[in-house]
Amino acid sequence: MQDRQETITTADGSMDVFITRPDGDGPYPIIVQLMDGIGMREELHDHARRVAGWGYYVLAPDLFYRWGVKGPIDFEAIGGIEGLMKMIGDLTTERVSSDVELALGLAKDDPAAGDGKIGLHGYCMGGKLTLELSQAMGDRVACGASIHPGGLSTDAPNSPHRHLDQVSAELYFGIADKDAMATPEQMAELEKALGAAGVTYQLEWHPGALHGYMMPSRSELYHEQAAEKVWGRMEDLFARCLK
Repeated sequence: MQDRQETITTADGSMDVFITRPDGDGPYPIIVQLMDGIGMREELHDHARRVAGWGYYVLAPDLFYRWGVKGPIDFEAIGGIEGLMKMIGDLTTERVSSDVELALGLAKDDPAAGDGKIGLHGYCMGGKLTLELSQAMGDRVACGASIHPGGLSTDAPNSPHRHLDQVSAELYFGIADKDAMATPEQMAELEKALGAAGVTYQLEWHPGALHGYMMPSRSELYHEQAAEKVWGRMEDLFARCLK
């Protein structure tokens, strides 16, 4: 495997992007990993490496740079959970779309990176961003995996489930059955909207799993059986859509 980190100057600051890919010449299809609200950390680098090991060129941007936050979240420094939710709320689709376009620019001149459609996967807020970017980027996105997401179906006018008309990606949703951010009622609304929009998708409930079940470092949340099942779902999805 080959890893590197690049820093991009944006209109809002300096964004770090972790890049990992297999050894070899490629070209490898590109997958963008969208982080959770705990911040970029080695655990997410390991997740990116696992995906890259299947034969992909993975970009993992650190999205909290606008607030001077890089790496794992220091809750005291950002004002606790209220500060975190404010940052997440201000991380609009437009901002993340711009960040992802800049990250993709790093791969543009790399012969190891493919130039076809891309894949997405994300956790928590990154799961929501996966759906939002599938809409924003349209047919440039072949597939996406939204893992223990939150906020996919709400009463807000900009709720992702209300804006699916440009989604052409095949989507997978890995939902914890004990997650207050993805209730059965909310997921029913999401499925209704996905069906109406003609989106190809699988929404899978993981019994006994909690929000954050993919993260081994969070022993109180990690659910190995659910996590390994999701890894298999993602590997199959990406192989089907990107290779």
